[in-house]
Order: sequence, then structure tokens, then C-alpha cells
Amino acid sequence: MEKKEIGRDKNVVLYEFVFDEKEVSSFEDVVTARLNRSMTVPGFRKGRVPKAIFKMRLGEEFNSYVLDEAADKILEKMEKEKLFISPIMKDYEFKDGNLIVKIEVHEKPKVSFEDFSKIEVEKVKEDSVIEKYVEKRLEELREKHALVEPKDGEAEHGDLVRVKMRVSLRDKVLDEKEYEYILKEDDDRPFVKEIVGKKKGDVVKFSRDFKDKKYEYEVEILQVYSRTLMDVSDELARTVSNEFETLEQLKEHLTKEGKEIYDVEMMENLREQVLEKLPEVTNLDISDKTLNYFVERAILRMKEKGEYEKAIKEHEGDEEKLKEDLREIFLRDFKRSLAIEKISEDENIKVTEEEMEKEAELLAPFWGISKERAKAIVKSKEDIREDLEWAILKRKVADFLLKKVKIIEIEPKSSEEEGDKE
Repeated sequence: MEKKEIGRDKNVVLYEFVFDEKEVSSFEDVVTARLNRSMTVPGFRKGRVPKAIFKMRLGEEFNSYVLDEAADKILEKMEKEKLFISPIMKDYEFKDGNLIVKIEVHEKPKVSFEDFSKIEVEKVKEDSVIEKYVEKRLEELREKHALVEPKDGEAEHGDLVRVKMRVSLRDKVLDEKEYEYILKEDDDRPFVKEIVGKKKGDVVKFSRDFKDKKYEYEVEILQVYSRTLMDVSDELARTVSNEFETLEQLKEHLTKEGKEIYDVEMMENLREQVLEKLPEVTNLDISDKTLNYFVERAILRMKEKGEYEKAIKEHEGDEEKLKEDLREIFLRDFKRSLAIEKISEDENIKVTEEEMEKEAELLAPFWGISKERAKAIVKSKEDIREDLEWAILKRKVADFLLKKVKIIEIEPKSSEEEGDKE
């Protein structure tokens, strides 16, 4: 077998494989032996049909079997190469006893980087975040330990009400339970809004439409309670726990609690930011042929799942716009994933078995199994193992990058800014 490169477009290479007459004959012998085991030809003993008879009777079908044998040899030769997608047969020809096969190969695209310091990530100032956290937790504790007393008057904002709610559909009761609600001004739920101004013993009725069905609600007010919030003081601290004698001790505890949460969540946020921006400093030597291959497959899957019409509608009925968006998505995803691989190779960043076991132990409660069972699953299930290993590798690469990029400290966004963003 002779292999020759006859064309290249970045990571896409067109190879010509030439099998000489002797090799073709050996493929024919293999095909003949297989056919003799599975076919019977009138006039010949089973297993004794000559090659020439099969070639005459089957014609192009026989050649296709020979081509399959040649394709297997090509795949064997290329299985150690770093390919992005499986080789694609573009053409073949039987000529003068030889077999000429043209194969399109999509190699893994080459990756290069610009200066990592061009990446900027934002870190919210620690003091500001923890200060807001302590304020929020103190307010939550005031709400939790509010002094509650029954009242005979009308329910007002800030009151606690206990109700019995009955939900019916076409006179059939679907649910009947007791609930407690704190009446807040920004709560737009009908069964909360309708309760304001009502007294113990009153019944509120209303309906709501959902998926072409009309549900009837009947809310009976069982009791109204007034709530008095405690002042932020030593008394609040002692009420929260007998561990605290003063408000200062409670604040110190909440500050430590907030710091622990801040450290974990801010690190995760920084990792997400740096990996999201990694494609911006990543150069990928990738052919449009490779991108188009993935785009066409994505569109085919959309059509199979019945999602194509919705996607094309979102792109003003223009399939080219849809394809362009998909190309950008794939390009960015490939840049990120291949950049992570390249950095891990260049910097010798690896995932150890100890790290895998530790991660499995952390995930065990979420999976609802024991730590030992989680570790056993990670070892035995290849797909789970690969996903977990990739997640850890991404995290370690992100940590490496965070030592190279520019980290800018910012003030936390106000509630108004967050609302505008939403």
C-alpha cells in the first residue's frame, strides 16, 4: 500500500492510497473465502466456488467487498494518528489491476496562543461582598426569629397568615392543604394579593387558566398573625444561638461563614470567566470543511428531532444565517476544548487517581450513594470516568490561567443594576 498526500487545506488532508495488483488479489481471496462460507452457487459445491465465478456473478458488488477490505487496511494504518473525525472516502477506482482510494482526513487542528495576559476577568471585592452577606443574613435571622402573635384585624403586609387551600378542576378536588405565608408587598401571587385586607374566617375564591384548563382556588384564612422583628442587637444574637453573647460575636461568625462561601463561589466564577474568554486568545488552524461537516450534522439532527423549523424561524427563515451561527458556536467550542488540551500537554497538567477518588467522594451525596460505591462507579464506567477527568482537567487548567491573566476588582452590582440586567 502506497500513501501519498495530494491536497491539503489547513487540517484537512486528501490522501491517495494505491494498492497494487498483488494486494488487490489478496483482498479478493479474503472476500472469496467469506462468500464461500455464506453463499451457494448452483453447479458448484458449497465452499468450492472459484473467485472468477463470484466476480462474474456479483460484478460491482464483489468490488465493493474488496473496497471494504482495503478501507479496513487504511483505518488500521491511520488509527494511531490524531484525527478530529473519522476518515471519509471521497473516491475510488480499479485501474490496471490496482485499486486507488482517495481518503479525506480531518486532523486535529493546530492550536497556538496569543498572550494570556490579554484576558481580563472580574473579581468582586471581598470586603463589599461579605459586608452585604452579613447584612442579608442578619435580616434573614430577624425574619426567622420574629415575634408572632395572633391578631383579630385585617391581614396586612408583613403579617403571617395560616390558610387552607383547596384546588379544584371541574368540581373535582385535586389538592387540599394548609399553608403559611408572610404577606410581602412584592409578592404578586393571586392567593397572596387576595388575602391582604381579609380576616380570620374569610374565604377567598379565584381561578387560573393553565394549558387550556381552568383551575378553581378556594383559600380559607385560618389565622392572621402580626409579626414584630427584633432589633439587630445582642438580644438577637442570644436568640439565634446560645453560642453567642453579643451581636459582635454573631457578626464575626457570619463574616467567617461569608468568607468561606465567597472563596468557593468566587473561585468558581473566575474559572468560568477565564475558560469562557480563552477562545479570544486562541488561534485554531481549522478548515471550513471541518466546520461545515459539524454544521451539516447539527442541522440534520435538528431535522430529525423536529427542531429545525423553530431554529430557522429564529434566523428569519435564512438557513445561511443559521449555519453561520452554528459555525461560530462550533469554532468557539473547538477553540476552548483544544486549548485546554494543548495547555495541559504543554504544562504537563494531569489528573491523578487520587484526585479522581476525591472528586467521586464529593459527588457521592449528590448521586445518593456511598463514597466507596461512587469510587467504584468512576473506575468501572468509562464514560463517567472520562467526564469526571475532563471536569477536573478544565479546573486545573483554569487555575493555571488565573496566574497569567489580568484580574480586575470591581464593586458588587446593586439590586437595581441586577434588576436592569434581568
